[in-house]
Amino acid sequence: MSAPNGTVPPPPSAPPGSGGGQPAWAWWVIGIVIPVVGIAVTLSVANKDSGDSDTDTPAAATGTQNEDPGQASGTPAGNKEDAKGDAEEASPSPVAPEYGPADWSVQAAYGDHGYLEFDSGAPQEFGQRTDGTDLYLDATAGEPVDADGQIGPLPAGTADATEAECRTQIEKNGLSEVELAPGIRFCVQTGEGRTAYLRVLSAPVEDEGAVRFKVTVWPLPQ
Repeated sequence: MSAPNGTVPPPPSAPPGSGGGQPAWAWWVIGIVIPVVGIAVTLSVANKDSGDSDTDTPAAATGTQNEDPGQASGTPAGNKEDAKGDAEEASPSPVAPEYGPADWSVQAAYGDHGYLEFDSGAPQEFGQRTDGTDLYLDATAGEPVDADGQIGPLPAGTADATEAECRTQIEKNGLSEVELAPGIRFCVQTGEGRTAYLRVLSAPVEDEGAVRFKVTVWPLPQ
């Protein structure tokens, strides 16, 4: 179409764009894409943190359940075994007796009986003193029978003593004489170095008569 004055009008100008010459629709796209990307990144990070937390918790719990009892108590299991071995070495098993415990009856008489020896396997009684006499029963008119020797007294009772108990009593509380009555317990150190334990089962109230012992004799120390 021709203008009234006969000239051709110029073409319409393009709509003005934003600064930099970028079309307006590009900024709209960017404005939409950036929030979407941000949301996606946030969700991804949150899911990763949740997965790590779920994985770590069972591992920690498993570590607690599988923990060595020795470590949980603060004492390594190996040290407990070592301590047990040391305790066993420090407490050796008792020595087996060479004789007894067994009942043994002897005669306490005026001057011709009651010389006892414990170094000959089974205990023996002689009518006179010998080089091997370990204990002498002294019967006196009107008095209880006495036993003379290297003696370690024990409290009255019925329990049998151990060799270790006897050695301790002989060393720390040694006597040369003990009066005999039922329930009296004592230890004897023999001439050769053995240890004997005697418990009086019966004895005369006074004067001479039979004396019955429960006797145990241990072998010579190694």
